[in-house]
Amino acid sequence: MKTFKWLYPGLKVKRWLALSFLGLLVALSGLVMMVTSPAVVHFAFQIRSLIFSILGLLPSLVSGSILALLGLLISLFGFQRMMRSVVEAILPSKDEHLVEVLYNRRYLERGPKVVAIGGGTGQSVLLRGLKGYTSNITAIVAVSDDGGSSGRLRGELGILPPGDIRNCLVALADTESLMEEIFNYRFQQGSGLCGHSLGNLFLAGMTDITGGFDRAIREMSRVLAVRGRVFPSTLSDVVLVAELADGTTVEGQTTIKKSGRRIRRVTLKPAGCHPQHEALQAIMEADAVVLGPGSLYTSILPNLVIPEIADALRRTKAPVFYICNVMTEPGETDHYTAGDHLQAIEDHCGPGLVDCCVVNTTPLTSRWRQKQKPPGVAPVTVDAARVARAGVHLIRARLADDHNPVRHHPDRLARAILAEIFRRPNAAKQLGYLHFRISERIRKPTG
Repeated sequence: MKTFKWLYPGLKVKRWLALSFLGLLVALSGLVMMVTSPAVVHFAFQIRSLIFSILGLLPSLVSGSILALLGLLISLFGFQRMMRSVVEAILPSKDEHLVEVLYNRRYLERGPKVVAIGGGTGQSVLLRGLKGYTSNITAIVAVSDDGGSSGRLRGELGILPPGDIRNCLVALADTESLMEEIFNYRFQQGSGLCGHSLGNLFLAGMTDITGGFDRAIREMSRVLAVRGRVFPSTLSDVVLVAELADGTTVEGQTTIKKSGRRIRRVTLKPAGCHPQHEALQAIMEADAVVLGPGSLYTSILPNLVIPEIADALRRTKAPVFYICNVMTEPGETDHYTAGDHLQAIEDHCGPGLVDCCVVNTTPLTSRWRQKQKPPGVAPVTVDAARVARAGVHLIRARLADDHNPVRHHPDRLARAILAEIFRRPNAAKQLGYLHFRISERIRKPTG
């Protein structure tokens, strides 16, 4: 019964109910002490006579207990109706019960602290999965995008590219389905509006109103009731620069993707950019840090080449996970194995940065195998021996989405990470009752 859910641990309701009843008893005691008027005493005896006539010849102890219980039930009913009338208008959905909303929020507030570093659609997939288990999520997002609507706004208004930030905010929103439609709505006509998404324009306008891109993100987070925090990897206006295998240098994320040549190394220009202090603090206080999933050279490494972020990843006590993409990406990771991905991170940041590598083991369906695939798209090969030689723990799980096997399934990915967190010796001690609750959930089958 949902009524008994009010008594579940962690809701912070029982203490205030107990205090309310204590106050009621004190108030009744005071009224009894104040009532000395003969008329009031006579009225009280009349009420008592009425009760005796209803309850018959029951002993005083029994009839008094029945009367006290009846009064308690009336008080609880009145309290429940009062609370419903107050909060009904502000519930996220009319179909949700107040106790369900309160329980979920309190439960999520006590969840593990997870930092997700990346960009693009892969990061938003991860965030959608994680938000079902914790609201202590920090997303650190690359800001080197220069294509599409983001690139146009960046060039015309001088703001940071809002697209990936918008995707993360929508993914973490409480009312995701409706907000996703609104903020991802893309105008199809109009010389100035065509190609722009409403969410990008919202962030651009909010930046102008608040006077800063970081403040615009905070305000949009409030509008969307975001479960967590989102930070750009830097507030500097940076350009992604790639050194290709043939020695040539290419500038700009879009140009790099179109080059079609093997990438040797990426850097940011200017080199002296710095992350926000809150992002570094989140890494240091995290229970887990997750890199990816996403484009290795244009979504993940642009965050890691910022020296302070890489240094924080080395100093944090949290395990650092690398989520290997389900498929290779043309123009970036053609023919790459899981070991090649880790080697690229080591080439940019040095050895020992990653603790765990998460790879997909879901076999491809025969229908998907028969489809014509773009050149360079193939399942990432898992070279387990090479991963082990790098000192990285390999985690195998069925992670691909059944309907779109080139992408991760949000809940499966979140469960794989959380399961590894809770295998750590200190997890049960640090997270207490929540360890049991989440462990119970991640053992249940997923869709």
